[in-house]
Amino acid sequence: MPVGKENLRARRDALARPRPLILDDDGDLVYDPRAAAGPAAFSQLRLADLVDTPVDSLAWCMMWGIARGGAAAVRYWQTQQEQVPLTDLMPDPTPVVQQFCRRHGIEVFGSIRMNDCHDAFGMPAASLQYPLKVEHPELLLGDATQRGGVEDGLPAAMWSGLDFAAPEVIEDRIWWIEHAATAYDLDGIDLNFFRMPWLFRPGQEQQHMTLMSDFVRRARRIAEQAGQSRGRPLLLGVRVFDTLEANLRLGLDVEAWLIEGLVDRLLAGGGYASFCQPVEEMIELGQRFQLPVYPCINCPGTFDLGVGPDGDDERGFEALRGAAANFWQAGADGIYLWNYQYLKTPHIAYGQPFPRDYGRLAELADPGRLAGLDKVFSVNPRPLEQYARASAPCPLPLPVVGSETAVSIRVGEDTSEAESVLLQLDLENVVAGDDIRVRLNDLTLLCEEGELVELPVHGEALRQGENRVEFVMGGRGAVAVDPVVVTGVRALVRY
Repeated sequence: MPVGKENLRARRDALARPRPLILDDDGDLVYDPRAAAGPAAFSQLRLADLVDTPVDSLAWCMMWGIARGGAAAVRYWQTQQEQVPLTDLMPDPTPVVQQFCRRHGIEVFGSIRMNDCHDAFGMPAASLQYPLKVEHPELLLGDATQRGGVEDGLPAAMWSGLDFAAPEVIEDRIWWIEHAATAYDLDGIDLNFFRMPWLFRPGQEQQHMTLMSDFVRRARRIAEQAGQSRGRPLLLGVRVFDTLEANLRLGLDVEAWLIEGLVDRLLAGGGYASFCQPVEEMIELGQRFQLPVYPCINCPGTFDLGVGPDGDDERGFEALRGAAANFWQAGADGIYLWNYQYLKTPHIAYGQPFPRDYGRLAELADPGRLAGLDKVFSVNPRPLEQYARASAPCPLPLPVVGSETAVSIRVGEDTSEAESVLLQLDLENVVAGDDIRVRLNDLTLLCEEGELVELPVHGEALRQGENRVEFVMGGRGAVAVDPVVVTGVRALVRY
């Protein structure tokens, strides 16, 4: 699809604004009872605290999956496709979000989930509600006999997904893109492929890859036409999987999209492997095509990697700093924050952190400010199967077998001036008499017995970039049965 030079120039001008932080908002606070008081009340719940933060761009979810209001609440597809008002005082919240952001200089993208499957687990209702799924069960990736819990594996997670090999599914998603482009005055649209990370039946992804490229071409045409009609560009972003390999394996030829100039911004990854993602791969791809890349931090999961046995929340924020430092060091244009509103910290109410937590966003947005702040650098455990398929490989938990076992921990800054560095390890199945030694790069450390091991090292022992942590098993105690398993690796850096 040819793109006019004038349109391309306008798109690039629109992309030139800095986006140090893109904040995702999944929209579920529209179901908070307080939002029934109208736009001002809803804006106060979630949007007001963004003012005077470094959040320059909001990804506003336009296809809500979970509704705290329960099965009786009006669904967003009803609001859009059947013109059923959400509430009397706020028939449609998207114009409210759009107008608030415009007043405060915040860019707003409509984020469209390609295959949200919360309904596989009965959220928000016990049965499927979306018309296409109810009326055409043959278009689903599975069936209700596969229903299970969140931790019951891939079939239980993806059975309610729509199969993009069917033309009806493609047309349904195109309707959402056209509606977002024409019904509102948004700055852009994000196609969120990571929510959830499946489009086709397992094993059929490769044969249908051209369908997805055609789909993105159609989305580009819609955006171009909308931009021409209103006299300013409508940008098109994509949230894709963690690595090029994962994208190709699951049916997305991202590089081909960039070669054709179909995409304006790249939201890289699901954030489930924020410490293990080889984000330079996506950043280099973006740089090759002059496209900004914003790697994703799944905030609650990353936060949890910092929280220690004492439950210290401060350590959680230090882990967010560590992940951000890694992304900035890799050359990111900014950072995409997923579910920041759901950190496991004291909240005013569900999805509504205290203002002080929004104040911490300034730390993540500025690599210069980050440099002197305490951090936790960590290694991700393998996420649930449904997310692991689209995430970078995560090495934990890792059995210590044979003479040595190693993991890599990435550190995105020079720690030589740190006041202290503590290598912290979580081990399982350790028994009395175990002889375990740890090597951090070239430094050998004696590992005391116990399931939480803390080894002080000098700041110079950590390298900026990849660090090898090696576990050497000299011998096992007399009562050992199960292998020692490494479940956590963290570097606590203090300035």
